[in-house]
Amino acid sequence: MTIAGRQYGGRAVTERKAERRQRFLDAAIRIFGELGYANCSLADVCAAAGLSKRQFYEEFETREDILVAAYDMIQDEASAALAAALANVGSDPDPTRTVTLVLSAFLSSIGSDPHRAKVAFVEVVGVSERMEQHRRERRHRWTAIILMSVEPLAGAGAHARVNPELAISALIGAVNGLAHEWLLSAPRPPVSDLVELLVPMALSLITRP
Repeated sequence: MTIAGRQYGGRAVTERKAERRQRFLDAAIRIFGELGYANCSLADVCAAAGLSKRQFYEEFETREDILVAAYDMIQDEASAALAAALANVGSDPDPTRTVTLVLSAFLSSIGSDPHRAKVAFVEVVGVSERMEQHRRERRHRWTAIILMSVEPLAGAGAHARVNPELAISALIGAVNGLAHEWLLSAPRPPVSDLVELLVPMALSLITRP
């Protein structure tokens, strides 16, 4: 039997390892969101997770590694939410309705917990050259996803105006900036208010035959 297949307390090692990693990620999002990444030590992350430094180093090499992993998890879950929303779009889409649908899905995923939004839009900014490069790579992935989604959202032949990559970058920048201001608002308006502002902007970047 392989190590991965061993059972402890009736549960596979891989299952226990995945659960422990998730505990670290959930704790990191919570504490980075509450106190700020720069104000948290590795010991703080371990204490928030209720796990040891030894267990941390079995999953991650550095404190920045868990920030990257937490950021990626938030982004991946938002991408899955967007994909699920796209799956509900019919063959003859109404652009206003469909763009509202997918923006609501995306922002609801990230904005479901202000700590997640703070990590995604604030705490990852300016951490290091590595983190900035990683954020840029994620933006490019989002650009590709959105470009592939234009026709399903707005109908056959629809495309982003002028320079498509820059048009989508403008939309991503607007989303990030608006989400940042939303986090700083007291009280925070509902996510639907953000969607209402962003839908006309997104539609203005799409041209249809």
